[in-house]
Amino acid sequence: MLDTPRQAMALPDAQASARELAVLADRIADAVIVCDAQRNILWANPAFTRLTGYTLEDAHGRQLDELISGPQTDAEAITRLCQTLARGEGVEQQPMCAHHRNGEALWVARTAHPLVAESGRIDRYIEVLTDLRSQRWAETEHNRRLEAEVALARRSTFLGQLSHGMRGPLNTIVGFSQLLEMEVDASVDARRHLANIQQAARQLLHLLDKAVTLANAEDRVLAMHAQRVNLHTVVKEACHQHEGLARQARITQVIEGECGPAWADPIHVKTILQALVRFAIGHCPREGTVWISLKQHPEQPRVLVQVSHPGDGLPPVDNGRLFQPFSPVPALQRHQGQSTLVDDADQGMGLAIAHRLAELMSGSLTVTSALGKECTFTLNLPLADKLQAKDEPSASLPMQRPRLPALRIIHVEDNALNRNLVESLFHAHPEVQLSSFPTSRQGLQAIQTELPDVALIDINLPDGSGLEMCRTLRAHASTKRMPLIALSADALPDHIAQALQTGFNHYLVKPIQIQRLLAILSTVKPRGPDGH
Repeated sequence: MLDTPRQAMALPDAQASARELAVLADRIADAVIVCDAQRNILWANPAFTRLTGYTLEDAHGRQLDELISGPQTDAEAITRLCQTLARGEGVEQQPMCAHHRNGEALWVARTAHPLVAESGRIDRYIEVLTDLRSQRWAETEHNRRLEAEVALARRSTFLGQLSHGMRGPLNTIVGFSQLLEMEVDASVDARRHLANIQQAARQLLHLLDKAVTLANAEDRVLAMHAQRVNLHTVVKEACHQHEGLARQARITQVIEGECGPAWADPIHVKTILQALVRFAIGHCPREGTVWISLKQHPEQPRVLVQVSHPGDGLPPVDNGRLFQPFSPVPALQRHQGQSTLVDDADQGMGLAIAHRLAELMSGSLTVTSALGKECTFTLNLPLADKLQAKDEPSASLPMQRPRLPALRIIHVEDNALNRNLVESLFHAHPEVQLSSFPTSRQGLQAIQTELPDVALIDINLPDGSGLEMCRTLRAHASTKRMPLIALSADALPDHIAQALQTGFNHYLVKPIQIQRLLAILSTVKPRGPDGH
């Protein structure tokens, strides 16, 4: 019997609230459990069954800790939770490893609060279990990505250091061989031996560049600038570049067909086609023909470039191996009379890079071949709608020494062999006055004191950085406009861009292209007596 009219009016409201709470508990994603004063389960919502695998009938009268604990549960965490509840205090969102009925470990956040009766004693406990599996998976994926980024940064750093370390000795080999090549009185045998040295050095440099390029392509850090590309022009450039190799083996290159422009990166397309043409020439029978066909896909907005050559062919099982670096294909042999150096410097990385570059441009590179039949590579690229004309490549000029003005040059380089190389270069140019210094401190002091016409500066110096030297020189009026040329073994594009942004006029990567350096110096105007 109700004591007062107010209580009588409150009863329907309380019953309605209880029904609303029951509906809410049945529909929320978190598991809700009601326990008695001894923390034995009295009731649980459907989410409890979905999370733990236990029905209310299975769990009724049992301890929650008993049900969800397992081998991976932290026993000390359970003890601390029980002690907190025994003191009449609540627990909020405590992460804990629980276990499903089938033994599977799962992470939950436990929230538990005691309910105090009018007598002041605890007569109920309400617990909520929140599923943390999605959150933990997201955290794991985030950590995995961070680890991958750290590993990528370390690999990029290692590749940069490797490239820098190897380019120093290569600079000496290539540089001195270029100087010797300019000596017109050298004997025929000496020239042949010198050519072999240069070829071996270029192959080593080529292999180093390919290794860095392939790593960057695999990690998607290569710059990709898509635009309309005239494939016919790029194919002609690739064939022109390998014309000497084809002539050596008496191989004819034939370009046939027409197609619309591709939507791709022109530099990467050229890299792919150069690799395909070089491979075809290297494995085509002597006096054979390499066919380069251009066509549009009959059903899709795609353009196709096919490079075919007759030869021994490949069994189908070996076709995919052509795109794996350092994976020779024994069934495909060179033919008698061809250069044995066609693929030695490449080590299979040219095709591997080509395959990856095609994928990065939303295209594909495939090969079809069979034993005793021709081998055909197919480059498939997206079709663009219009074409911007490109200039035809000009023929390369023979190596010669340009005439230099009477320049005063300061060279800052810590490597003695590299200083010797530059000194030897200017022995044939008596009009040039050269001074060399091994440290940034000595070099900076000499430049600021002597005010030369141009300064050649290494980037990595034992007592500082060439970049800091550049900043210092650009900050003073007397050297603000002095031509500064960076000579460095660091070939990473980001570092080159940083040097140019710092204030260097030119950046030459070691091994130094002597003809390019001389061409740049030939345009420098000597400073007058007043420093202008």
